[in-house]
Formats: sequence, C-alpha cells, structure tokens
Amino acid sequence: MRYMLLLHYPEMTTESLGAEALEEGQRAFHSYASALDAAGVLLAAEVLQPSVSTTTVRLADGSLQVQDGPFADTKEQLGGTFVIDVPDLDAALAWAAKAPSVAWGTVEVRPGAVFYADGAWRPNA
Repeated sequence: MRYMLLLHYPEMTTESLGAEALEEGQRAFHSYASALDAAGVLLAAEVLQPSVSTTTVRLADGSLQVQDGPFADTKEQLGGTFVIDVPDLDAALAWAAKAPSVAWGTVEVRPGAVFYADGAWRPNA
C-alpha cells in the first residue's frame, strides 16, 4: 500500500534558523531517507522550495488565474513529501513517527487512491 507522508512545518530562512541547525536538519533528513531506502519502502522523496516561490493556478468563471504565493495562508507550509510502500497504515504511522519534522511540525499520512506507472493508472493496493 502506497502512502504519502506530507511534512508540514513553519518556514524559516537559513538566517533565522542558523547554519548549524540547518546542517543538523539536513543530516537528520538524510538519515531518515536512508533508513526508508534501506528498508526497501521509499518510492520518492522531495524537499520543496519555500512557499514564496509558489505559483497557484485556478480556473474561475472560465478565466485562468495565476497568482504568486501559496493557496493557503497558514503558519505551517508543506515543506516536503515522502512516498512509501508499506503493508498497512500502522507501518506508515511508524515511519511517520520517525520523521525528523514531527518534532516541530505535523506529518500527515495519506493513502494513495491510484498511481500512474508504466503508462497506466493503477489502483493502490
């Protein structure tokens, strides 16, 4: 079963965080990704650019609207994702609990419905 771990946490600049804390976080996420990979459950991982680099696209009244900035105005932003393939929700929750960002943010665990692979949509099972 494929699950996406969505990492939500307060955004900080390198300056406000500090170089030492940034390096510590990078090491922690490297270790986490390596553990997922070594366990054979990691399908993908991505750290996102800060939300100020977001562009939002929507269709309103038949007109395409392009807006700079994130859709949601919240203190926590989506900072990254991990896609894992594990037997069940309990296994996904166990991996989510080990995410470094769980100490300062939220890890949303969401099962996939379908996924695209080898030219076709496939059910998540």
